[in-house]
Amino acid sequence: MKFRNEFELSLPFNWRQPVFALLFYVIGYLFLIPELTGLAIVLGFIAEADVYLFNGILIGIQLVFTVFIMSSLANENVEKWTWSIRFKEILKFVFFIYIALIAINGLISQFTAQSTSDNQLLIMEVFKEAPLYIIFVAVIFAPIVEEILFRGIIYRTLRFHKFKYIALIVSSFLFGVLHVYESILVGRYEDLWFILVYMAIGWFMSVIYEKSGDILAPIALHMVYNAIAVLTLFLI
Repeated sequence: MKFRNEFELSLPFNWRQPVFALLFYVIGYLFLIPELTGLAIVLGFIAEADVYLFNGILIGIQLVFTVFIMSSLANENVEKWTWSIRFKEILKFVFFIYIALIAINGLISQFTAQSTSDNQLLIMEVFKEAPLYIIFVAVIFAPIVEEILFRGIIYRTLRFHKFKYIALIVSSFLFGVLHVYESILVGRYEDLWFILVYMAIGWFMSVIYEKSGDILAPIALHMVYNAIAVLTLFLI
């Protein structure tokens, strides 16, 4: 992989921006939002039928806040990619991702008899009840917020300090952990194998970010990949 020198010359944000964005994500999305949703149900503020709408509004606020705080990332566009170039690269990387995932999932199922992660099973179950909610989370919220956090902040900061391969590994690993952390919390440690699946996705997101020098590239790639995944749910 070819690393660009431009990532080691300057950062597009000060130290406060990523700290606020990361804390707001960890405290807000992973803990506070689920607790607020549960409390609203207990207190009778919302009905069970409105849970996904209420949750969608909260994560929408999270999305706006994250984009606002980290808006300076948009100033980076090292290669000056046009959208036609981005589209061609995205199609290529989507192909690479699916080839890698077929191989990794095949190995996991071969050695563990597991065919999919709890995270994916949960998405499939929620999709049956609230397809619009899953579309919003998977195609809009997750690509924007996760790429800002894992590529725009974690990967970008480590790259600035010249930790090239560490940036790739750490950002990809944390991205993988995010997608199986609920399984870890409930003791389903066999789901840890699927960290490799999500690490592979994170790896390719980092590669296209490195290649383009533009946070919009991994965001768009993430959107397209997730959109294809959501489309397959309509066929199940």
